[in-house]
Amino acid sequence: MQTTLHALTPSDQVHTFVRNRYFYGKLLDVFHFELESDYLNGKRWLLNRLISGYGVLCGLDVQVAPNGRAVVVTPGVALDRAGHEIIVPRITDPVPLPPRPATSTTTAANCEPEDFVHLCICFEQCEGDPTPVMVDNCGQAVTCASSSYQERYRCVIRDCKAPDIQMVTGLPDLIMNGRLNYYALVERVTRGCPALPMDVCVPLANIRLPSGEDPPKASDIDISPRPIVYSNDLLFDMFLALGGDAVPRNRGGKQ
Repeated sequence: MQTTLHALTPSDQVHTFVRNRYFYGKLLDVFHFELESDYLNGKRWLLNRLISGYGVLCGLDVQVAPNGRAVVVTPGVALDRAGHEIIVPRITDPVPLPPRPATSTTTAANCEPEDFVHLCICFEQCEGDPTPVMVDNCGQAVTCASSSYQERYRCVIRDCKAPDIQMVTGLPDLIMNGRLNYYALVERVTRGCPALPMDVCVPLANIRLPSGEDPPKASDIDISPRPIVYSNDLLFDMFLALGGDAVPRNRGGKQ
């Protein structure tokens, strides 16, 4: 039985959850505390992935670094493909750009021309807050252990361009004879749960590599390949725009 998230892999897809059942006199040990946190985290990440989707929620612009051949990412929030929340509280350290390749090394469609890379942001979990261990674990001599997980992020430069965002509906038969085709919605939902891919990072921008040691320019950065999360506010604004209502107005007490 799968009881914690530590052993989960993309091949697991969806799975059932196990939570603590408390009773007077129950021994609470490391396993049961981990079971509690894994249950709460796993349910939240599952709902993020299947209800909200993945991509950028706000911010995370990619800009030229003040100095050198590098870029930086501005503060913001994203959800990766596994539902993890990626939070960047301040401008990142500069992310160095690689040199432009001298010759072509691949024939992939998104690698034409060869002078492009793309920047991704990934969820990363680090151990922190080392604390003395008062009791060892079954005879294992351990004097210090990390007492917390710090949720961080990692910026990664990858070869070639990120795939373009496909603006094609998955519901071509949604409207029939002027009415909503509910059967098409049922078919879409019933096809199966989205697979959890091996790579859960979020692409943020395509970057054209400058020649030599030249620093990049703002025109070298294209943020259009980033996926975005369609929040309720964003969807409401889209409905207003599609309906031709472009007049600024308060929406439900919001500015």
